[in-house]
Amino acid sequence: MQKQIVLLTGASSGIGERIAHHLVQTNQYFPILIARNQSKLKSLQKEIVQCDYFACDVTNSQQIQSMITQILSKYGQIDVLINNAGYGTFGGVLDTSPDDFRGMMETNYLGAIRLVQAVLPSMLQRGNGKIINIASIAGLTGVPNLTGYSASKFALIGFSESLQLEFSPQIQVGVLCPGPVQTPFFKGKEATTLFPPLIARQLIDADTVARETVKLIKRPRIKIIPSGMYWMMLAKRLAPGLYSKMTKKIYDAFFHNEKQSQSHSITEST
Repeated sequence: MQKQIVLLTGASSGIGERIAHHLVQTNQYFPILIARNQSKLKSLQKEIVQCDYFACDVTNSQQIQSMITQILSKYGQIDVLINNAGYGTFGGVLDTSPDDFRGMMETNYLGAIRLVQAVLPSMLQRGNGKIINIASIAGLTGVPNLTGYSASKFALIGFSESLQLEFSPQIQVGVLCPGPVQTPFFKGKEATTLFPPLIARQLIDADTVARETVKLIKRPRIKIIPSGMYWMMLAKRLAPGLYSKMTKKIYDAFFHNEKQSQSHSITEST
């Protein structure tokens, strides 16, 4: 059986790197790895062997178009696009610069759109294709101190739903919405220090996200992981007012305790 060609962005580290490994392990997919860091991509290719790579910046439309032209010329088709490239900054609204707000939208949201617009015509010409967008639970509910990141993921989910309605059944669209993931995503900070215990207990690792991403290729849809986060989002939908009050209370208590802890640490060190 011929392997499906899978284009994977943000492939050089974290979740993307683990997705690459899991794709190859199925023996059903041939991943083409996309990231800005060519040396990391080269090292990853040597590690997993059965893949190809292209260095590309998802914020650069010209680079993307050139890359897609090369890939289609070399492989003939792209069966699956996985938009995983993204980043986040942790901080309050007043602590996040306009450049960071803009940068997260350029990468997390517009980067995905650029890839879709570049890949979609060839998929439509063939009459089928799958697009998997890696979003976040922060794209379904606002998260304090993650305003820019949350906004970019809300936008990505809205785009994905519209894309599905516009082009199904030829094009199938899936969206994965993981809760906090243990990676150096937020500038190397530990996820357990950024969220209240109720949320931090839902922490998952990159391999879990990777496995669920590969599963989503088989049956694209909106999926929330882990299950605890699913029930939280169901509560939001059924009782939005109560959900908002409880969430506010939980985060206020967490940030109050964090401030007291930091103050205590400063006193101890002096």
